[in-house]
Amino acid sequence: MSEQLQGPETRDLISIKYINNILSVHTDVRGKNKWTKCFEEKNVVLPIGYHLGLSSSTGQLADNHDVVMLKTYEVDLVEGQVFNQEEALKLIPSAEGEPDRPHVHTPKSAKGSGIITTIFYIFISIVIILSVIGIGIVVWQKHTETRRRKRFF
Repeated sequence: MSEQLQGPETRDLISIKYINNILSVHTDVRGKNKWTKCFEEKNVVLPIGYHLGLSSSTGQLADNHDVVMLKTYEVDLVEGQVFNQEEALKLIPSAEGEPDRPHVHTPKSAKGSGIITTIFYIFISIVIILSVIGIGIVVWQKHTETRRRKRFF
């Protein structure tokens, strides 16, 4: 499921829960307190000692996302349940089952790579340097010419 999370007038909420090896994501668009399940994956193994990171992509050049608030909570153990930190550190991140959609690699754009781009940047740099030197020479000549004229007065 895909939601339109956009609009400066409202705050869109995303809930990410990882409880008992179940990872679920829900969205509340426009802050209406109406949560919609985005996805739920069972048998997800996440070890401890990792960091939480956020990123986003819209495909648009003039769009941005602001993370206004991030809340994290620790889920308490059920009575009688034991947490073994040594085993948790050795876990390898994994998830059972096939993903709902195949992963599509985004091809690298030719815009920011390659020898042609490098040559272009070098050429532009040389033109800028030569322009600054040329302007400096003209200004210096005008300055010395003005000083010579003042001596004869």
